[in-house]
Amino acid sequence: MKPYPLMANLENRDVLVVGGGTVATRKILPLLDTGARIHVTSPDFSPKIQSLISGKKVLGAKRAFAAEDIQGMTLVFAATDNKHLNREIATCATQAGIPVNNATGPEDCTFLVPSSITRGPLTLAVSTSGKSPAVSRWLRSTLEKNIGPEYGALTDWMGRLRQGLLDQGFSTSEIRDISRHLLAHDILTALKNGNPVETAMRLKNAFEAVLASPAPESVLSLFGLSGE
Repeated sequence: MKPYPLMANLENRDVLVVGGGTVATRKILPLLDTGARIHVTSPDFSPKIQSLISGKKVLGAKRAFAAEDIQGMTLVFAATDNKHLNREIATCATQAGIPVNNATGPEDCTFLVPSSITRGPLTLAVSTSGKSPAVSRWLRSTLEKNIGPEYGALTDWMGRLRQGLLDQGFSTSEIRDISRHLLAHDILTALKNGNPVETAMRLKNAFEAVLASPAPESVLSLFGLSGE
């Protein structure tokens, strides 16, 4: 079986992490920026988890797991250091039709969490379908070294351009072709250098090449650029 890659919108949704140690902490931290309501259940909490509970970043229940804890949850993470308990949690979630990740039993998982890096709005994820976490970590490290913050800035800039062109009535095919031309002609370097003249030139060239017309001032002004 091959897992299907997807991104989950967890804003205002309830997520349960069972466990209070290092593994549970590792599961919780990436959830903090998702807008999810994070519940954590364990008889004991690491200092980091306790500080998150004290800071009202997560909702803590300092007790043993109970089957009813999974009710109303969108995702469940079984992240204790007890394999038997993790399997029990996974079984409860699966029977309730709730996606579950078992930190000690990949065979019980109905979803996997890939290694990932984030650069602003850009997220790059790597998964080996649970075969080799070491390979995932190595590839993530490789990406971290080669994909710098300029890629996040590029993603944000291209997103603003796309929305601006949509608002001004350009077709999706025109936007696609303009975007492809910009990326193929190194708009990344212009943005990285912070050179508005170079950026304006590349944007104007894209319009000339794709639409055989000058870039409208209304488009250049989206980024404070000039047509002169």
